[in-house]
Amino acid sequence: MGISRRDFMKLFGIGVASLLMTRCRAVAPVVTCYVATKINTDLLSSHERLREYWLSFGDLAQRTREEASNGNYESDFIQQLITSHRNALDELIATGELNAPVADLIHEAYMAAIYHVWNSNLLLTCYTPTPIGTVNYTLPSADMLVEQANILEELSMQSTIDPETLVKVQVSLEHDLAYYDLSEADMQKLYDQIRNLQQQGQQAPEFEELPIEVTPDAKAAAHFIIDLLTGK
Repeated sequence: MGISRRDFMKLFGIGVASLLMTRCRAVAPVVTCYVATKINTDLLSSHERLREYWLSFGDLAQRTREEASNGNYESDFIQQLITSHRNALDELIATGELNAPVADLIHEAYMAAIYHVWNSNLLLTCYTPTPIGTVNYTLPSADMLVEQANILEELSMQSTIDPETLVKVQVSLEHDLAYYDLSEADMQKLYDQIRNLQQQGQQAPEFEELPIEVTPDAKAAAHFIIDLLTGK
């Protein structure tokens, strides 16, 4: 049986608690592609603040590694990001620039991304968030979301944006967000289908190959993120 994306994120808190009980070892810092950014949201608009939060993955990665090297496996910074991101989205809902379902979808995807960055930089050797053999598409989907955000940041610094690259990013984001837009019932149905394939001796498809219908909300959320990170 698979694990839902919401239950997956809950496991992070449980996993960290178990780490402290079992005294998992920290490993040497690993250099990643994340680039730390300083977040200063004073006097910024809701859109500008949201952009800063979506560009905070590098800062979170660096802080997580530094805190983990000192034996601290909790992150107040994550809660700060989550709360601030939600508040900025609520401001856009209040002004009518976003509807609530699209804002909720953007926020759920954002939380998955930052928890993924956090877990990837904990510097621990014995953390296993899901049982061996369990299909869990939340990990690759969150990884793809972070990757696309990094690509969009790079595109925003270019004088001209390659339209083919932008189309590829949009397709990837729409597929990713459609996954987060699945209801719990649809999510369970998807995992049941994957389990049936495995019982028949077939391999589970890659995340990019999952037959997920892109909903209007997923399209709107992807479009918003693209415009946000490219500075439109």
